[in-house]
Amino acid sequence: SVSRKVLIQTLKSAGLHRDDERLKAVFAAMEPTDGPPLDFDQFADAVSSAGSLVERAVRGNLVVPEFAEFESAMQALYTEVSPNREGKQADYIPPLAEVDPEGFGVALVTVDGQRLSLGDAGLDFSIQSTCKPFNYCFALEELGEETVHRHIGREPSGRGFNAYVLQADNRPHNPMINAGAIMCASLIQRKMPTFKRFRHVVDCWRALTGGSAPRFDAYMAMEEDRTGDRNRALAYMMKNEGAFPGGEDFEDSDLRSALELYFKTCSLELNTNEMAMAAATLANGGINPATGERALKRDTVRSCLSLMYSCGMYDFSGEFAFSIGVPAKSGVGGAVILVVPGLFGLCIWSPRLDAVGNSVRGVDFATRLVRKYALHVFDGLKGSRDRIDPRVPYTRWRASQTAEALWAASTGDLGTLRRLHVAGFNLNQGDYDRRTALHLAAADGHADVVEFLLKTGVDSNALDRWNGTALNDAILGGHTGIEAILRAAGCVVSDNPHPRGDVDPSAIAGSTGVDPVDVVALLWAAADADKPGLHRLLANGVPMDVADYDGRTALHLAAAEGHTDVAEYLVAHGAVLSTQDRWGSTASEEARRNGHNALAKKLAP
Repeated sequence: SVSRKVLIQTLKSAGLHRDDERLKAVFAAMEPTDGPPLDFDQFADAVSSAGSLVERAVRGNLVVPEFAEFESAMQALYTEVSPNREGKQADYIPPLAEVDPEGFGVALVTVDGQRLSLGDAGLDFSIQSTCKPFNYCFALEELGEETVHRHIGREPSGRGFNAYVLQADNRPHNPMINAGAIMCASLIQRKMPTFKRFRHVVDCWRALTGGSAPRFDAYMAMEEDRTGDRNRALAYMMKNEGAFPGGEDFEDSDLRSALELYFKTCSLELNTNEMAMAAATLANGGINPATGERALKRDTVRSCLSLMYSCGMYDFSGEFAFSIGVPAKSGVGGAVILVVPGLFGLCIWSPRLDAVGNSVRGVDFATRLVRKYALHVFDGLKGSRDRIDPRVPYTRWRASQTAEALWAASTGDLGTLRRLHVAGFNLNQGDYDRRTALHLAAADGHADVVEFLLKTGVDSNALDRWNGTALNDAILGGHTGIEAILRAAGCVVSDNPHPRGDVDPSAIAGSTGVDPVDVVALLWAAADADKPGLHRLLANGVPMDVADYDGRTALHLAAAEGHTDVAEYLVAHGAVLSTQDRWGSTASEEARRNGHNALAKKLAP
């Protein structure tokens, strides 16, 4: 049976909300939440309208599997950035000068439609230059890449966003600067009256946001027009060079229409939640995550993201690409949108700007975000894996930092250890029991591995959970040759290492057929009392009684840490009480050794 309340909590913790169109029928079927549990047929009927979405959420198989933890981390970043009051909001026109400078909203939408919203994410703001990548997309959708780029280049300008400069062939450098954006406006539905062209743009935005129409600020558009002489000068410069479609046949009325459309699209308003959904549509290859409908062609998105990456952040574009490493676009209304392809779209809004027109808090938040998470386009080249991958459950990510090296040390796989060392992995890293590769190599009698690890400079006297060194393991295993190697390297015997009991080889569990990283992730989850993590692993077919290289099981770890509820969960799902580890200890003996006597009694075989 399935608890209604638990299912709703599971969906919410996965970042899926009651107002999600895909799940409205599911949430309705769960009412009343305190009603009787659903049997299998009732459950299957209730979730059928959502396809595989509910199953993927329950199994932890959405693109950000631990969304609740990710949301908490984002909230922490928001709190860190909030005190930053540097910069000054745009004041060249009254509507921007009148915005509350304290406003700060953050919203994120994943390609699976998981959502988070922080601070002032529900407040409307003027999208300003963040309309530029989308107007470029609308032009590409209508005319195709060849026609659009007959009139607009694809190069960073190296100059200010509103500089009087064109390429040698008289095209504006790219669609992310003012000249290129005006050119884009001239291309969109160019045979239609301006009001219909504008209506077309608004309809395109509806597809991006999942149904919400942007609001139009007529006052903002009027002020943009009133102060728009530089943009008019850019337009006439391009007209003089025959850059517009039609060349010499491009009339003054066409130019005025292009400028009017440009000013109006810059004067649209969205809130941070809506803009994040539009960014997520780009991240999802043009398919809106909430509706499942295609809003843009995949090739359109590829072209757009390429130019956002190289040209999207005004005069800071090169530095942003270098340091942050994701496609982005900013606007003087205070918005910064980030697109991580295949993962999420993010909008940060805060009106105070830096010297080049980017939101100070927006850049600050983005900088802290990529410092914590592996989001930079080239992070995959780094072997150290010093940043968290949000696509991977944290327990699995942490397990991946140690599992391969520890299993390789245990089995004597010197080739794998050499590869990991060259890739920059930390071979000193310990597991939940603080066991290192050197402990395992010494315990299992692999002299060549011990010598290699010592040459790489690992700590020869690292202590495990029981205060044991690698030399203790070598002596306990009777590996005299390794004992001599370790003593020569300065390794010492520690006091009170793990006591050895009567080992019954048949009582030591194995891990045949199970991904070694999953085994280590399972034990980390048990050590951390991470029941959602245990549930995800169980739902994905990982047995609860598998053992690591030391014969340790999740039940051993739960017992060592005194996690009674976790131990009960494990036993209920197949953990065996009589299983021994390398030293002959059962979970009950582990609990008693660590002072958890009540739990030790419960776990007695």
